[in-house]
Amino acid sequence: MSGVITKSVVNKALVAIAILAVLALLILSFQKNFEYVEKTQWRPLTGEAKTNPLYASQLFLRRMGIPTQTKGSLQDLVALPGTDSVILISSSRQTLRTSQLSDLLGWVSKGGHLIIAGVADWNMFSDESPLVDEPEDSRNEDEPPENTEFNEDELTYYADLEVDEDTSSSSDIDPLQEFLGVQIREGIKFDNDKSETIRLKGSARALELGPDYYRAITLTGDNKTTGLEQVTVNGKNVIIRQQVDEGLITLVSDFDFINNFKLGKFDHAEILWQLIRGKSATLGQTSLLLPDSIWLFHTDETANLFELIWKHFWALVITLGLLFLTWVFRVSRRFGPLIAKETEDRRNLLEHIDASGAYYWKQKEQDVLLESTRAAAQQLLAKRIPGWHALSQHDQTQLLAKRLDLPESQLSKTLYGNISSSPYEFTQTIKQLEHIRISL
Repeated sequence: MSGVITKSVVNKALVAIAILAVLALLILSFQKNFEYVEKTQWRPLTGEAKTNPLYASQLFLRRMGIPTQTKGSLQDLVALPGTDSVILISSSRQTLRTSQLSDLLGWVSKGGHLIIAGVADWNMFSDESPLVDEPEDSRNEDEPPENTEFNEDELTYYADLEVDEDTSSSSDIDPLQEFLGVQIREGIKFDNDKSETIRLKGSARALELGPDYYRAITLTGDNKTTGLEQVTVNGKNVIIRQQVDEGLITLVSDFDFINNFKLGKFDHAEILWQLIRGKSATLGQTSLLLPDSIWLFHTDETANLFELIWKHFWALVITLGLLFLTWVFRVSRRFGPLIAKETEDRRNLLEHIDASGAYYWKQKEQDVLLESTRAAAQQLLAKRIPGWHALSQHDQTQLLAKRLDLPESQLSKTLYGNISSSPYEFTQTIKQLEHIRISL
């Protein structure tokens, strides 16, 4: 009957209820003993950010609407952008050529904005802070002793040495810092390693700069104060902006605060934003105009040979690669089965001997072949039969006749007889000597 519930249906229902109850208990137990926790785990940089410390700055400036690109090295600084652009160089500029320097300064004077990182003047340590204090009574080995007279040639020599030392010390100075009339020397101390605030023209508020190792930018007597802006931390310059004709040069003590790890901290991103817009504020304009483009340079190392080849001769590399692949395909394929190599027919040795004998006989030099063949046979007999040379010709003939089972008269004539009378006898003698050589 359709209205009657069977026992099997009840059992299935009870099993389903039990399974649902177990699942509910498991879910309640999991929710009671576990909770969702977010954990931040450090991951190393990958891709372009691994080799480009200004990659985060590049993305930030692009999102702010400014076309920004990172150049590989200062060696790529051949053609300069328009004067409404910004060039930011965070490297030490050791490979900057004289022609590149003059082109950069000319570009700035026409209205370009150049932002560079400071390079420490290491000569200060040899002049002001010697590693070892020399006693007063000590004398330099290079200094001449007192009461010593010099002639004119010696005085000229020492004068030349002084000129060379001055030249070598001045060559270590960064040319752009020398142009600005500044030096990078002692460090800037942050109070209790806390951040400090700086003020930049064009910014509505003080910006927070995180603690780091910065060196003070010191102005020298050659510096032009006209069109100069100084940004200080604890009374020491950390950033200066120098107007050059229609352009601007911004010198920053260090660019570590805008690397991939620190750009998002404190107000570092806004400091970078104000730095690239610094030219308009310095020139006295009421509004800050954004640059048309920005070029970032983070290294002055020369590219390796393979990168240079690919950069300048990529078409040749691709062509040679295709030719190589074509050659490999050509030599790795064959059409049809391999043709069996024909075996060379080898003539019988006796035929060779017969032909050689006929040749020597025709040239009347049969004695040459005969004597050489007999000498070879004698050498072989001496190796096979001990004391062969000590035996007489008669004993040799008897001993050899027993071994080879040949007549003594035939062997005697073969080894020692005169057979020059007949071509047939000559040929037969050569054959018998060869038989003796093979039989031993």
